[in-house]
Amino acid sequence: MGVFVAKSLSIPCVSHLRTFNSYGLNGSKISYAKKIKINYIAISEKINRHWAEKGLDSKKIDVIYNACQSIENGDLRNSDVSVMSEYDGYKIIFVGRLTGCKGIPFLLKSFEQIIINNINAKLFLVGDGEEKNKLKEYVSGLNMKRHVVFFDYRSNPQAFMRQAELLVLPSREEGFGRVLLEAMEEGIPVIGTKVGGIPEIIEHGVNGLLVDYGDIETLKRSIIKILKDNSLREKIIQGGYETVNSKFCVETYQEKLENIYDTLLGVTN
Repeated sequence: MGVFVAKSLSIPCVSHLRTFNSYGLNGSKISYAKKIKINYIAISEKINRHWAEKGLDSKKIDVIYNACQSIENGDLRNSDVSVMSEYDGYKIIFVGRLTGCKGIPFLLKSFEQIIINNINAKLFLVGDGEEKNKLKEYVSGLNMKRHVVFFDYRSNPQAFMRQAELLVLPSREEGFGRVLLEAMEEGIPVIGTKVGGIPEIIEHGVNGLLVDYGDIETLKRSIIKILKDNSLREKIIQGGYETVNSKFCVETYQEKLENIYDTLLGVTN
């Protein structure tokens, strides 16, 4: 609808490309979009390539990574943060929507191996989604109910991250993965899969670890390595801080976005 309005009013249009959901895109829509002054902003190079391959003009797509912006703690009196803080074992966290593309069963299978290896740990899943009940059944089937804690969606996930030793993003499809930046800013080591925009955030061994999606053994070893290897933890934590402050800061995002709008509007500085 935004494209129709832009054409009817003869005004420039900016469209943000945040996901791989291009199923409704067809030749007629692409042709229509070429009749107006439009620029696209992709949140990762992977998203950029996906939409260009689907037919959008690659010359009109700019990549601007999401920025990481600090969020205040807020009122935590009624939260479940104490459930994490009072646990004295290793705390591993996932934050995000509980949907199929997030690959949570993959994480659960790897975490099962952590428990089998007699490592005192719990996995905390912070989020909501259509897969939640199915995931609870899956956890029961693995006989891990006492090792896995489900929290609902929280507007202040950073408060939960601060209690964890590690954040894992086990996605099988991911446009970007901003939660990784949020964890890095909080000084939490991260592990992600080699899919979508995640490798554009994580440099393996520098600011996090990368694993192939579905490789249960490698994810298990990577989790144990970060939990047990203090020198690696410190290196990754420091690398995470540097990544957020150099590549994904708000100032960089704002500058790039303003440049696109100025160009569309013919504004000269």
